[in-house]
Amino acid sequence: MRFGKYANLSTHGWTEKTATQVIAVGQNAHIGVWGAPEGADVRLKPADPSICVAHEEPFNKHYAQWHHFLITALRDGETTLTAIATTTGSNIVDGTLTVKVVGRTGVKLVFFPGERMAGTQIHGTIYVIGGHGENIRAAGGPPRNAPGDGGHTFEPTPAGNYVLGPRVHVTTSSWPSSVIPWGAALKINGDGEVEFEASPGKWHLATGPRGEVTQAQLAFDRRDHKNPTLAAEVKLVRDFFIDPVTKKLVATTYEQNDFGRWGWNLMKNGHKTPFWVHTTPEDEQTSKAGHACFLVNSHGCIHLDPAERKRLMDAGYLKEGVPFEVRPYSETGPP
Repeated sequence: MRFGKYANLSTHGWTEKTATQVIAVGQNAHIGVWGAPEGADVRLKPADPSICVAHEEPFNKHYAQWHHFLITALRDGETTLTAIATTTGSNIVDGTLTVKVVGRTGVKLVFFPGERMAGTQIHGTIYVIGGHGENIRAAGGPPRNAPGDGGHTFEPTPAGNYVLGPRVHVTTSSWPSSVIPWGAALKINGDGEVEFEASPGKWHLATGPRGEVTQAQLAFDRRDHKNPTLAAEVKLVRDFFIDPVTKKLVATTYEQNDFGRWGWNLMKNGHKTPFWVHTTPEDEQTSKAGHACFLVNSHGCIHLDPAERKRLMDAGYLKEGVPFEVRPYSETGPP
């Protein structure tokens, strides 16, 4: 297998004689690979994946003999990319490309949402550009729109350039379980209804006919055309917070918000979007118990493993103002 530039692939930084590609930190370069056996799956394996990664682009029927890859430069340094073709029962290792990454840049996060299938879920990776080659697993929305519940849809995380908003406890009435911020204190008031501490010293009603969670649940089910009665919704929400046998709170601290402990909005042109980077309550509990998380696809947000979220936070990469790029789902690999 050999490397080269075909069609309109840019030759900037490319030296064909030595098969060397120079890329500035944070930039991309396209490269073609030809000579693989017909029908083989081809991937490019970096000797040092902290310097660069390579994702395969969609097949071009007009250049059937070529495989097309996007190389993303993560940090300065030099490494090699080895071409590996997989056919039935064997791997063919043939061809090496030298990649030189030069320069410096500020920190940026790049998410490739469509890298690989994990069972029925599609998983990707967030790569740190301008750091030390760090990366973490993540799951965006599914690659195609699908109906959801409560008037929501499952949809792809839109490709584009964003900036992370401030770290917040996400709340929204469009999801009943997300009316209350993560970590809020809960109590039963004198009327036997549950209240939550929305902010220090400010308590809001959660249950009962006028409770904020009850009203959110009512609206949610109506969007699903379920025509629920108020009495049924009152009981449903009450039983969520209060054990019907003991008449006591199931928990005194709220840890069921759909957006997990923390969320960062993917802001575009200074405005909020419907898309957040966050965990889920299920993964928060799994991680707290010391078990590995199996990320599930979202309604369009980006799901993180809580332990890996902490690692990016501690390193100073996951914070307000950091540029965040979402790549198209059509860019696949690394495995």
